[in-house]
Amino acid sequence: MDLRSNISKCLDPTSSLPTDVRFLFKVEGGNTKEIKAHKLILAIASDVFKRQLFGSLKEGEDIDIEDASQDVFLAMINYIYNKQNEWTKYDLRYLSSLYYLAEKYDILELREKILTFIPEQKVSDENVLDVVILAEENIVHQPLSEALYDAGASFLKKKFNNKLDTAIDFFAETEATEVNGLVLMKMMARMKLQSNQKLPQTPNCKNCNQNSCLNGEAVTRDNFLTGAIVTDKNNSNNGATYSYNLVQVVGPNNQVKLNMKKMGMEKNGYIG
Repeated sequence: MDLRSNISKCLDPTSSLPTDVRFLFKVEGGNTKEIKAHKLILAIASDVFKRQLFGSLKEGEDIDIEDASQDVFLAMINYIYNKQNEWTKYDLRYLSSLYYLAEKYDILELREKILTFIPEQKVSDENVLDVVILAEENIVHQPLSEALYDAGASFLKKKFNNKLDTAIDFFAETEATEVNGLVLMKMMARMKLQSNQKLPQTPNCKNCNQNSCLNGEAVTRDNFLTGAIVTDKNNSNNGATYSYNLVQVVGPNNQVKLNMKKMGMEKNGYIG
């Protein structure tokens, strides 16, 4: 059995390894829930835990958690213990709360994992505004905020599809509040940025080295390219045309004289 599998079993009720720290959570009705863990395992995963648990914390002292719910905190503990988390069931607000804990306790791998799941979350007409408001609420956690804004912008960019009326209808149906105006302005800027970043580049023609192929155009001094294949339409045999590789320009200013090679034979000609 490998080390990770052993660690994942340390919190099982059947484990013979006793826990030595307790985290407490106040819930409705004045009740308290708890999460038990092992100081050493938490300290290995997080320098923040190491300073807290092996610093000023007294032996047997419990730790009150007031900035996270018991279920989100447990998801972080499960990750540390290599226990399976059902990531697909978490919504974006839940993932944002978990990201906050991962940043608070400086668990880089957990932060990165959360960011990979954000693009997979469903964004719809009903929740897109909530998503970008959540992005603004987490503006101090820049990678998280950027990922949330990107999720919202990607959805709206696809929804609008360069249709102005669709965009106007969406904005007209949105309540005119300060925060809505702020996030929607940021969304428009982000959609523009995404368009610029993802705009496909037209590949150059391998023959004429132009974005717009010059096939069928006359060869001129301006578009001449050494080594390009051209067709001599003036030298036909029973209606057939022949292709030559361009070698050099040797003609006068008002006319392009080309030395062309065909199958090892040189041919001189003028193409206007």
